[in-house]
Amino acid sequence: MATSGECSPAQLTTRDAGRLNVAYSHPLAPFFVDRSPSAPVGFDVAVVNAIASGLGMDSNQVLWNKVAIKQLTAPTRQDLDLSVGRIDVNSKTDGVTLTTPYFREQQVLLARPNSSMAKVRSAPDLIGTKLGVVKGSSSDLYVKNTLVLPSTAYASSNDLKSAMRDHHVNGMIVPITDVAKTMATFTGALVVAGQFPASKDAATFALAIPTANPLITCVNNVLAGLKASGQLANLQSNWFTSGVNRTISVKE
Repeated sequence: MATSGECSPAQLTTRDAGRLNVAYSHPLAPFFVDRSPSAPVGFDVAVVNAIASGLGMDSNQVLWNKVAIKQLTAPTRQDLDLSVGRIDVNSKTDGVTLTTPYFREQQVLLARPNSSMAKVRSAPDLIGTKLGVVKGSSSDLYVKNTLVLPSTAYASSNDLKSAMRDHHVNGMIVPITDVAKTMATFTGALVVAGQFPASKDAATFALAIPTANPLITCVNNVLAGLKASGQLANLQSNWFTSGVNRTISVKE
């Protein structure tokens, strides 16, 4: 998916020709895991590598630089082409411009395998079911304000998992970022029934590029292509929901 013209590899305005110097800070799985500083893994890494590919580079041409968290949105070093790391689109930025978003938090329905809850395809299918959420969480707000359905709110994720284990609820709604951890620590079997569309106030992340660097246009063009092709959605489902990429409609 290499681009042409001003966005061709030879024309890119990166510090080093043929390389992309990327800043990250405060790694948090599954967004970013830096157990190998030269070859980290995670959703953010996969997104950056996909962007690099769209710019005509290989992943080995991406150089990772760990910086203080404040440098993600106010970089002072001149060797940073791009910053990644859960940078909210509403962040106060100084000296950087944010790309179009690459991530919006979605809510996910978890159910028991082969249950009727696991076959849900739209929010109306949830009427009359027993849903559980963590009190005060983004999932709690989503169920109340977007799905407009009753649920039982538990004080913690452990309490919610216990309620699911003991059949007090037959479905859990959790943020997509918590799915892997929830499934790994649940006593019993769970499946991802699907993801709900993001709400208008969902946490939304972008990447940061030093202001006035024309690289912003090239990266936004690549992101648009990744979204249109479905590759960005596939990366998200691979890292957050065990490969399931199914949307549960809010309205029939």
